[in-house]
Amino acid sequence: MPLFKWINDKSNNEKVRKAWFTLAVLILVIIIIIPAIFVVFDLFAKWGLVENILGDSRMTTIISGSLLNAFSIAGIVTIIDIIVGIPMAWIMVRKQFKGKRYLDTLMDMPLVFPTAVLGISVVMFWGAPHGIDIPGLGIVMSPFIMIILLHIVFSFPYMVRSLSAILEQIEPNYEIAAMTLSASRFTAVRTITLPLFRTGLLTGTILCFARSLSETGGTYMAVQMMGYNSLKGSFLDGPTFFTGPAFIAYVKDFANPNKVSELIPHDTMIGSLILISALMIVLALMMLLVVRILVMKFKIPTKRVWPKFGRTLSRGSVPKLKDAFSIAFLAVIVLLPTFYIFTYVTQPMAQIDYGKLLYSIGISFLIAGVAVVFDVIFGTPIALYIARKRNALFGKILDTLVNVPLIIPTAALGFSLSLFWGSMYAGGALSLVMVILGHISFTFPLMVRNIVGAVEEIDPAYEEVALTLGAKPFQTFTRVLVPIIKSSIIAGAVLAFTRSLGETGATQSITSSVKTVPIYIMDLVGKHHYTEAAFCSIILIAICFIFIMGVRIVISRGGRRA
Repeated sequence: MPLFKWINDKSNNEKVRKAWFTLAVLILVIIIIIPAIFVVFDLFAKWGLVENILGDSRMTTIISGSLLNAFSIAGIVTIIDIIVGIPMAWIMVRKQFKGKRYLDTLMDMPLVFPTAVLGISVVMFWGAPHGIDIPGLGIVMSPFIMIILLHIVFSFPYMVRSLSAILEQIEPNYEIAAMTLSASRFTAVRTITLPLFRTGLLTGTILCFARSLSETGGTYMAVQMMGYNSLKGSFLDGPTFFTGPAFIAYVKDFANPNKVSELIPHDTMIGSLILISALMIVLALMMLLVVRILVMKFKIPTKRVWPKFGRTLSRGSVPKLKDAFSIAFLAVIVLLPTFYIFTYVTQPMAQIDYGKLLYSIGISFLIAGVAVVFDVIFGTPIALYIARKRNALFGKILDTLVNVPLIIPTAALGFSLSLFWGSMYAGGALSLVMVILGHISFTFPLMVRNIVGAVEEIDPAYEEVALTLGAKPFQTFTRVLVPIIKSSIIAGAVLAFTRSLGETGATQSITSSVKTVPIYIMDLVGKHHYTEAAFCSIILIAICFIFIMGVRIVISRGGRRA
């Protein structure tokens, strides 16, 4: 194609390559990072309002408690995801069975659900909320445990996707050679394969921790259905249970005259939102830095070998039980609670406005599509630099900056964006642009992290040989690097697309004039039209299932599973 030929020719010019990389960095800083953390700078500009909140002992107790809940839940969820995600990724990459492609696609479906709808579905499955017609199991009544179960549904696909993308690049020949030399499969995997996908484990850990930490809509809806954080009466009246993002959503609701009868004072709202948003950003960055250091410093013991123990875990019923447990975990803990709200389709249903539904789906696909294309174009050069220059100072800075939007609660992200771009709001097309920028902020790191994890596992000698043989940089990238990391690019694109498609909190915080499909379904949920919300979710899931399956089929025909 003429365009690719033109790009290939220009890539040979070092000044052009530097200009493109500089543009990508400027976009990262100016369009993504600064608006996302603007609330931290606003903390100092509005210190008087924040100081009033710090002087209120009740507010400081609630804020500190919500932060403790958020970080402890994120940590527990991430540990569970690692323990079960490693064998699940192994099954999806190294095992062959009928229906594997459908199961692979089905695993992505929780990412497509509007977060509030998923929160309702999980509570309906595990609990027995008052006023719900469909009976649940009624075995989980603790909000802390319920939110852990909910966040596992959100985060588990991120861990499996990240590990699978790296595992696909590791040739099984190393394990086969080790087993040929009398090593058990357990020993071969422990000493050869696991150390090779440490980067994938780091990527999955960061994504899972950040996804749990930033979850807003589903958490807020779940605890309300359990009888906490009621909007009836005055502010903080009745039993409460907050995570940091849920507290942000609660405060914003008490500033909305359409939702409550007794509004929170404006100064209290602004001060509390700025304080908790800034604290979450700073603490999350510190925590993620610690997590990354621990994961990269952690080394699986490879020098010692326990032959008898390894053979025991590699033969007989143990591997089968491991696989069965992983599949059961996926089915019972992730998929069944996700789709439980579909049982509402059996209930009487009012007429659905298909025009509004299809329009909202079209808007959602437009926003997600633009965000993913943007992420690929401008995220790839940054990912390549981080992977190849990780030990350089600027590489470390970029690596840290990319993680920033990941850990910001989407409601806080929308609030920060509204503060930064506030003077530009005028409704219409401009509001749509602001929503797209917001979605780019939290999807951009998903693409970059997956590409970084893949490129770090590849010997740069492949590219150096191609360049030595006369290939131009762009040609080397498309002909040598892309075929190897294609699965990671697709994994990042699917994660970014589904993340954008199911987002509620950021869109609501930015503007009320852009009606994406999660917002449309949320409006139905707010009116207690659960049957209609379930039916609309089914339509959304069906469209996404067909779309993602189509992508995987196209990729598999190219010789590699997506």
